[in-house]
Amino acid sequence: MAKKLLLFIGLLSLFVWNVEARKRSPFRLENDSILHICSNVQERYYEDMCISLEIGMPFYYTSVIIDEGVDSAWVYIPYGYGSTPLPVRLLSIPSSLKFFIWDGPSIKKVQLNPKNPYLRWKNGALYSRDMKNLYFGHLEENGDSVFQVPETVENIWGIPDGHFSKVIIPERCKKTPGYIDCDTLIIHSTHSLDCLDDHVMSKLSYLYCLSDSVVAHILMEDLWKSIRWKFGRDIDIGKIHCPNYDIRKRDTSWMRESYRLTCVMEDGDTLVGVDTISSGRSIQSVMIEGIADENVRFCRYNDTYHFYVTTYDTLYRLPLEVFVKPKERKPEPKCSDFGEVRDSVFIIREGVDSLPYLSNRPSSFRKVIIPKSMRYMEGGITCDSVFIYSDSLHGAYYIDADYYYVENEQLYLSIKRWLMKDRSAVVYSPNYGIRKRDLSLQKNTNPPIWKDELGNVIDLSNLRPTNYCGKYLQLTIEGINPRNLSVSYEWKGYKRKMVYSWKKDKDGSKKLFWRLPAAAYGDLELEYAVWTYDTLLTLPQKTQIRYVKQDGSPWGDDFDSMGSCLYYVPRGETCESLMKSGKKIKCWKSGDTIPRRYLKRLALGALYKNGECGSMGGKINYLLDWKDNRNYLYNSGPYTLHLEDLIPKNPFVQIPPNHPREVWMLDIRQLADNCFCLCRTWLPMHFYVGR
Repeated sequence: MAKKLLLFIGLLSLFVWNVEARKRSPFRLENDSILHICSNVQERYYEDMCISLEIGMPFYYTSVIIDEGVDSAWVYIPYGYGSTPLPVRLLSIPSSLKFFIWDGPSIKKVQLNPKNPYLRWKNGALYSRDMKNLYFGHLEENGDSVFQVPETVENIWGIPDGHFSKVIIPERCKKTPGYIDCDTLIIHSTHSLDCLDDHVMSKLSYLYCLSDSVVAHILMEDLWKSIRWKFGRDIDIGKIHCPNYDIRKRDTSWMRESYRLTCVMEDGDTLVGVDTISSGRSIQSVMIEGIADENVRFCRYNDTYHFYVTTYDTLYRLPLEVFVKPKERKPEPKCSDFGEVRDSVFIIREGVDSLPYLSNRPSSFRKVIIPKSMRYMEGGITCDSVFIYSDSLHGAYYIDADYYYVENEQLYLSIKRWLMKDRSAVVYSPNYGIRKRDLSLQKNTNPPIWKDELGNVIDLSNLRPTNYCGKYLQLTIEGINPRNLSVSYEWKGYKRKMVYSWKKDKDGSKKLFWRLPAAAYGDLELEYAVWTYDTLLTLPQKTQIRYVKQDGSPWGDDFDSMGSCLYYVPRGETCESLMKSGKKIKCWKSGDTIPRRYLKRLALGALYKNGECGSMGGKINYLLDWKDNRNYLYNSGPYTLHLEDLIPKNPFVQIPPNHPREVWMLDIRQLADNCFCLCRTWLPMHFYVGR
């Protein structure tokens, strides 16, 4: 059996093509406009044979040439909704080709090798030599609005493109394509054909079909669709003429008063003779005693299953129903279940240890009183003032108040610090000790020391932006616990607090790391404060963040206009050390030619408007497609880059060592740190590979 070749060329937009090919089935490009199909591949599942190559530049294939030696091929050219594929000027078919399917746009000219003993071109269509297979054709050459398939044809792989007033299918035909565009369809074949679905039938003005079983099947499927999806029927029986159609062929011999029903549940359980199933379960299949399984169908309406029997051209509904028990709904908790509301004051009674979301709570209370027994709280409560007598209240952040009375000292301190992060409110505790505030900390003038994960001291006044997303650094000020520090900066007139997180240090212990602002914020001034008991004291120290170029000169204001690039990391250097070294960085933007000797150590970077190159941080996903020195197209993706702050796990782009001629990096997605949400999407990049 001849092997089949699948070519998938997709027009993504007017200027972007999509070429799909398996790695083991190379397709060759000539002058970026002539596509060569140059080998066969073993037939496999359709999805397994498609690998995407997305080219982010104008691309037009003027010709498709099937090279000598290829014995079978399938060319499929899809296009997006609302777009029209560009025509191919020439399709060249070799003498070796035996089997061919063309599913794509129009072809201006077909050139069949006259020495081909397997195929023939006749009246604007390609047939097998014995005229038993019709592969494809074109209305432009046919020039007739009526297309009559020759009587010898048994398999139709593709109808000539265009709209016909009439298409005639011969008696021997066993296979047709899934779509035929015509007003009148005449079928002399008695075989069940693929083209007779509701999508085609709804557009026909007239159908003549000799086989009543085919017509009956069409009508039954149309009825089932209307039952299952509650749509109106698409097919008008008045359009159909079938001389052998006879409704007396409907079989009703199975009809009786009672039925024995067996249900197979989705988890494999079998229930016999039931009329109710539990909520959350569904029926996978059914068996009804005395009726063939293939004739039984069922569907669900809301919480009821209905059952039908197919017979000839219709379906009969059985007097059987299976109900789905509705979920037991617990009564929604109300304020009165947990306390008393008087004059907009909500007093939660003693003994209540948890407060769920209350269905009837007002938008705001004047006062809320939380007893000593309360431990857990769910759902938000808005009030003017709240009085908390609990010693430990998990979920206090659900309370939005202007005044907090907190009896427990430790709970008072945690609420005080938490509120200082986002908003201002009065927090009072009768048990707080004002003398516990260490006001001498405000006199601390020791310089802030910033270190990286390796313990190296970082000079923020001469900082090269080596990471687009910002860096994590350790902060120490002698005489102050790092846990009590707060760092902020002003950007565009707004005060912002620096983000911190607990990360593992090189020795494995967890330490507090602060994330520096991204380079795009420009030069900044860091201000420091320290927590002492229940207050935040401003410190006199300040640190200037000054971003500089590689040569030490001021960076400037060119932060906002950036693109991606590839840059070379010499052996003995890491991405981070290279950025700090002051060495000249070799980088290439999309459209550049990269010398081949640099391919194995290329890292993905950010290219700034002032010409500087910076590395990226976090996790980056991308696809990689490439063309070798023989113009064969390959796919080698997807890949993931793990670019940590200082120790990258996999910093280099994985370009195959097969001497690529061109490389495309596609769908470049930079993920936010410690989460799965998208941080940034970069435009595709296309590179040429030089010597």
